[in-house]
Amino acid sequence: MVYTVRVNWIGAVAALAAGVGLSVVLSTLLATRAYEKRVDQIERADQAVTVKGYARTGLTADTAVWSIGLTGRGGTQEEAYETLRFNVARTRAFLDARGFEASEVAMRPIEAEEHPARDARGRETLAVAGYTLRRTATVRTGDVERVRQAASLVTELLGEGITLSSHAPEYTSSRLGEVKVDIIGGATADARRRAEEIAARAGARVAEVRNARQGVMQVTKPDSTSVSSYGIYDTSTIQKQASIVMTITFGLEDERE
Repeated sequence: MVYTVRVNWIGAVAALAAGVGLSVVLSTLLATRAYEKRVDQIERADQAVTVKGYARTGLTADTAVWSIGLTGRGGTQEEAYETLRFNVARTRAFLDARGFEASEVAMRPIEAEEHPARDARGRETLAVAGYTLRRTATVRTGDVERVRQAASLVTELLGEGITLSSHAPEYTSSRLGEVKVDIIGGATADARRRAEEIAARAGARVAEVRNARQGVMQVTKPDSTSVSSYGIYDTSTIQKQASIVMTITFGLEDERE
């Protein structure tokens, strides 16, 4: 009777030990799988690709600003003024003949400069040897082609003895903000296409945008490759090219998921 009880007790201990061992093994397997799954999730979360997208578009200026400097010189202020007045009148006639409205031409105030006389040693004296008067005519209009044509012909006045200096017209566009929005969208789409191509070769697919950085817009002559970290705004041509670069980081997901 004693022998039988001892055998049952030993069997119970063995069964308990086996159960505990199995439980430990199962717990270890579950913990290992959970850990591996968590690591896999972290690795997937860290999967990303950073690409640059580029877009450009043509842009036509719709505003022109053109300045013409006029000068009158004389031994007295009266002589200098008469010369300047004649030069201004002749320049106005030139602009009128080419269809510019009076509202499109602004005349700045006259600037006067005295020229001191010099003695026999070349030193300045208190006497005045002559005067120079200057005035600037500024044309501002939406007819950019008319300005381009007039600026190419204004040197004809030099042949009439008119003293002037014609500054290069500045051509700008009022649509710059609208164009910027469009090319940002184009550059973003270009970046996504590049990311999708990279992801496809790696057996993944593009997910969410994690970071986006906009470059400065470059407004240059058509087909120009010039860039500046501060941005370029070329005003020398009517036809322009606006471009921008977007740097975007996309998350990646396993294609099998």
